[in-house]
Amino acid sequence: MNSMPARSPSPRSPSVLSERRTLRRLSGLSSPIDQQASPDSVHPAAITEEINEIKRYEDFTTIDWIQDSVQEQARRRAKRRDGTGFWDHEGTFGWRRKVRESYDAGQAWLVITIVGAVIGLISAFLNIITEWLSDIKLGHCSTAFYLNENFCCWGAEGGCSEWKNWTSFWLINYFLYTFFAVLFAFIAASLVKSFAPYAAGSGISEIKCIIAGFVMKGFLGAWTLVIKSIALPLAIASGLSVGKEGPSVHFAVCAGNVISRFFGKYRRNAAKTREVLTATAAAGVAVAFGSPIGGVLFSLEVFTCLFEYLIFEL
Repeated sequence: MNSMPARSPSPRSPSVLSERRTLRRLSGLSSPIDQQASPDSVHPAAITEEINEIKRYEDFTTIDWIQDSVQEQARRRAKRRDGTGFWDHEGTFGWRRKVRESYDAGQAWLVITIVGAVIGLISAFLNIITEWLSDIKLGHCSTAFYLNENFCCWGAEGGCSEWKNWTSFWLINYFLYTFFAVLFAFIAASLVKSFAPYAAGSGISEIKCIIAGFVMKGFLGAWTLVIKSIALPLAIASGLSVGKEGPSVHFAVCAGNVISRFFGKYRRNAAKTREVLTATAAAGVAVAFGSPIGGVLFSLEVFTCLFEYLIFEL
């Protein structure tokens, strides 16, 4: 019995129509010239290339919470096993083992203390530079160029003779004000685009994903911390519609991530690092709003995925 010859799919068949709809949706990423072409002519490699171009993050993987927990337990057992040589002859702990165990137990407090001091210094630097850049658009202090108007006329009401406008013509002052605003915005945008693209935006949404276990390489790096600390006062002083609250959380978490890398306990365990990042996020809110308790509540409310099990274990 002769078999029926195989027929090619009809142009109206459901499978062909579904494939064409998919290609038509993906081809929306193409330029207007490419959109005029037939959906059948769209090559899958071109679609993949276009999708890769609009991806913002180079890496988007997750950590293994169970593996990190097992590694932490193995590290503690190894420390206890290696510390058996520090026993005294009377059966009591040797002083060297006591010091090492105390350092290991208090390492989290040490890291948080250092990070808190660094975040406070960065926040003070940002406030001082932002106020100075905002006032430099209007004039300068004749006695000390590095002082803003408030410190230049300290104690005086309604201004002082030491603070000088750039010129005596209001029109020239207006153009100078505009020039400085555009210059500050241009420098901030250029720094972010050239050196640290991850410094753009507030970063709170990405930080929440990172603390939940996702890995975004470079988002909390040293370059992001440096560029964000420089570009943020420039952007605020330029008059752009931006604030320091969200970016304060970002640079605080960046500082916590960079400093924690100097300690082996956190450098080799991504899950333990998330604990430090959560605490530094609270510190960022505290320095932005001047409310430490509000920062703690914000951290527990937004990043509860990390501490909900630790609270029940207490």
